[in-house]
Amino acid sequence: MFKLIIQYNPVQIPLKLFSKSIVFFLALLLISFSATSQDNYAGAKARIIKMLKVRYIDKAYIQNIDRFYSVTCDSMIKKKVTIDNKPIKDILIRLFDICINKMNAKAVTFLRIPSINSDFLLTVKTYNRSSIVNLYRNINVTKSNILQYAFDGLLLGDSIKTINGLREMLHDPYYISSGIKLPQYAAYKDTLLYAMANGAPDLLIKKLAAHDTTYTQLVNNSKSISVRAITRIKMDEYYERAIPFSLAIYENRITEDSIKKLTLVPQDYYHAFVNETIRLHTSADAETQSFLKQPIANLNKKIANHYFIKAINDLHESPDNVRFVSINTLPVSDLYFLLVAGRNELVIGGSEALYTSSFLYVFKKFLKEADKEGLDKFFEDIAYYGFNDFISNISDYALVDELVNSLNEEKVALLFGKYLAGLPNKQLTDNEIIVNAMTMAEVLYEIRHHQGIKNSLITEIDKIQKQPRLQNTFMYQRMYGGFKDILNDKDEYNSDISYDVLQVQRLQKQDNIVQACFFYDDDDAASSFASNTATYDGKLWEKKDLGNYIIYNSRSGNKMQVYMNKPNTKQGCDSSQNEMLLAIEQEGYVVTSFIHRGHSYHLGQSLRKMTASGQFVFLGSCGGYSQVLKVFELNPDVNIIATRSVGSKQINDPLLDRINTELVNNRDINWSALWKEFDTKFQSKQTKDLFSAYIPPNKYIGVKFIRKVFNY
Repeated sequence: MFKLIIQYNPVQIPLKLFSKSIVFFLALLLISFSATSQDNYAGAKARIIKMLKVRYIDKAYIQNIDRFYSVTCDSMIKKKVTIDNKPIKDILIRLFDICINKMNAKAVTFLRIPSINSDFLLTVKTYNRSSIVNLYRNINVTKSNILQYAFDGLLLGDSIKTINGLREMLHDPYYISSGIKLPQYAAYKDTLLYAMANGAPDLLIKKLAAHDTTYTQLVNNSKSISVRAITRIKMDEYYERAIPFSLAIYENRITEDSIKKLTLVPQDYYHAFVNETIRLHTSADAETQSFLKQPIANLNKKIANHYFIKAINDLHESPDNVRFVSINTLPVSDLYFLLVAGRNELVIGGSEALYTSSFLYVFKKFLKEADKEGLDKFFEDIAYYGFNDFISNISDYALVDELVNSLNEEKVALLFGKYLAGLPNKQLTDNEIIVNAMTMAEVLYEIRHHQGIKNSLITEIDKIQKQPRLQNTFMYQRMYGGFKDILNDKDEYNSDISYDVLQVQRLQKQDNIVQACFFYDDDDAASSFASNTATYDGKLWEKKDLGNYIIYNSRSGNKMQVYMNKPNTKQGCDSSQNEMLLAIEQEGYVVTSFIHRGHSYHLGQSLRKMTASGQFVFLGSCGGYSQVLKVFELNPDVNIIATRSVGSKQINDPLLDRINTELVNNRDINWSALWKEFDTKFQSKQTKDLFSAYIPPNKYIGVKFIRKVFNY
């Protein structure tokens, strides 16, 4: 904003001359403003074009970029296009800026930009002729949020905001409570009530208990059986156990008293819960199928944790006949639900996940029980409930191929084909789509040798790529093309210089290599700490004991400091680790190597303390592989070692000792050569089996996939 400040001056100026001066000055301001606007447009356009052309994709991509920015945009400006009386130039500047910001934040891949531009043009064209509602129902959530920003402040922007708000509420019903009373959503109240009942039933029941007149009236007028059934449940101590059975209670198939009695025997209640979930999922009625779908999936994690997972984890050091006593009598369907709930990561409500060895045990037991009547029959009977989550979970442990060996290939191909077709889900953000694509890349790589599945999926991918909505979407075309490359076993994924060799200079900051090792407060950590420290030869390493942590300094060769917090200190491992990291920072060092030692359930804490400076990360805990993608989000070039199965000091100590020795002696680490050497070195059956589950940095197909496809 320009301010014209006229100061008092005793010198008298003729009125005519003063008027001419003002006109001249204002003309200069107008010219200046116009030039600034033009400069902003040219600058923003130049920045985004440069950003989009950093890496060459293909000729079609370059042509698309040049055509939009250098032809279409300039043409609209020359034609003096306006939206709600605002010049198109100003709107384009906002579009360019938001796309640049989102790409910098990795919230959107640059492959998505041509599609965003296409939808921008469709919006401009449609808005002048008809409602944009139908258009924005089919636009991906990432793109629609960007376009809302581009048109912000206009009536068009308000319309997009209303549509996006409605979609957000339907996707996450907890937002409904703050939106359902707004006038722009008046026509959608019944739809929003239904979504709230099925997606956030606890919130709706609380609103009714508080005698909220809006919700009371809506519920009283609702003709939905789901709404009626759900809102009859009371918010008491039995709420979470009763809510999955609310439709059964409404239909008089079970009573609340019966449910309370079931809770006295965890195995009985869980079996009833599983049976009711399957009954809902396999119903021919669409409303019944969608009844409490997501809340029940979330409750499965909480209930499985409360009844079984925590008990199993607490008995981690006990023999199997003691450790798994709570699930010995569970039928096959219950074991399956336990596997769907027990992925090796933090789950809802602070619940635990099955430790890796436990997950493997339950999986083997599930296969054994399912084989009695046939695995295909089992999945058909439950209509493949939770199959996508199940596949994603077991892929962390390289168990997909073992599962597929027991299934009909034609049916497997059909299921995976449906999953592939659903990847461009318009409600998923770009980051969610990319993470799903990474998982699918790992799965396809694992099963690519099944010729029947391979051929069927390639045919299905060809059909998907020909769909009109994907024809001009570079992001999806490249993604599906990458999937075909994996299935055809092309060698592009066998080598990547970023991961094949770990160069010493990548780890050196100010001529120092700093490594931070995290240990935890349990017997396993104490044993690992003692074993690990024993590998440091006093002739090669100087040891400093600083109370809650120790430091090893290399005596010769490259300067290297290895920091280790002590387990079982008086102040606890968390404080000891923080003290150690603070000391590193105060010394002016940068950690380029992070080492996690301990059970998988401690891994989340280690991950929270890792930073993007890490060039080498060691996840030696059981099942560390399942958390690899989170580390790559910090630094896509990081070299990671992890295990799909059981981590052991028998492998961790000699492997880390060798790596650190190489770094101190200024030798780059060739992972293929090192793995070949250690494969020969480990002679006993136990160490060979353990080492076979360790994954070197150059073997993460999913990460190589997104680097190649999405240019991460």
